[in-house]
Amino acid sequence: MKRFKCIMFDCMETIVDMTQLPEKSDYALWAFQGSRCEGHFKNFEEFYAYYKRADEHILSNIHQYREYDFEDIYVDIMKEKHFGEKESRELVEDLLENFWTSYRDKCYVKKEIKETISYLNREYVLGVVSNFKVKGGIEELLRYTGVRKYFSFVINSAEEGWRKPHPRIYASALTKAKFSSEDTLFIGDDFVNDYEGPRSSGIASILFNKGKSVKYSCRKINNFTELREIL
Repeated sequence: MKRFKCIMFDCMETIVDMTQLPEKSDYALWAFQGSRCEGHFKNFEEFYAYYKRADEHILSNIHQYREYDFEDIYVDIMKEKHFGEKESRELVEDLLENFWTSYRDKCYVKKEIKETISYLNREYVLGVVSNFKVKGGIEELLRYTGVRKYFSFVINSAEEGWRKPHPRIYASALTKAKFSSEDTLFIGDDFVNDYEGPRSSGIASILFNKGKSVKYSCRKINNFTELREIL
């Protein structure tokens, strides 16, 4: 295999796994349950109806691959509920904190993944490029799970303003990495975002298939530890 200098990884379900994979409603539930917002809505179902409307409203007003974050959704909910500015800010911050605690505590890195990235870090510059709707969230998750030290840079879509597979996020990652696309390899578990997207920007890629049955004919691995053999 071609000799690369830099390896970029997706984060969630590639480096970091979760004890419970969230359904769409869980993103709202983890924010709402146990928050001060519970007293302002009849039940979770009512909150979730507001949540979905806010999400749809934001999506209808931005470019397909423009990123937004959970805070934007919560702010939109407060506007529809006509809360005052001070109370809105307090409730948004409470929802953010509540969601983040629930989400983060379900995250971990498998031993074999930690050992593999530690091994690769001896010979390659490693980075993380992730679609994530919490500003600073990927940085914190990598620190929380004890693997931040292996990565030279982190790109989070909520901070970049663009999400994979838009070419701007890969271009930003290359700039931060200080390597050309020819010197870079991308690895992740999503075919469009982590395989096709990088290749459209001239970056070689490998799909982390995780043992799934994938219909696509592409370069893939089923076990993360295979990277030690093929690189």
